[in-house]
Formats: sequence, C-alpha cells, structure tokens
Amino acid sequence: MASSAIFARPEQMLSPFPLAARAARKAARQWFAGIPTQSLAVWRDERCKAHCDPLPLVSMRSRAFNDAFAREIAQLMIGGAA
Repeated sequence: MASSAIFARPEQMLSPFPLAARAARKAARQWFAGIPTQSLAVWRDERCKAHCDPLPLVSMRSRAFNDAFAREIAQLMIGGAA
C-alpha cells in the first residue's frame, strides 16, 4: 500500500516550506495591525531576510515566504484573516 502525506495544517499543502509561510502570515498581520513603521515592501523584505537567510535553499524559501505574505495581505484586505 502506497503511503501518502497527511498534512496537519493547510499551509503544508500550499508550500513546501510551512515555517516560511507561517512567518510570512505573521509578518503580514503585524504590518496590517500597524506595528511596523516601514512601507509594506520594506517590512516584507526585512522579515523575509530575517527568516530565510540563516536557512538553506534561500531562494525557494523566499519565494514561499513572498507567496504566503501576498496571500495573507489579500485575505486581510478582504476582511477574512486565515
């Protein structure tokens, strides 16, 4: 019998890097709540760099971070935080 992955969280289905996705969603919610004083792009880039740079596969993790950040900002803008 073939084994299949069982995902514990929805972000695991959307991203091969669930921790990057979670960090991105947190960063998006913080920016939207008015915590940082930087622009959205500067905040995203700084949070992405802080999360992804110490880890391997930086470019793939950065892509996952940016995708999740954009999805979370979109959700927040339409009023339905995930």
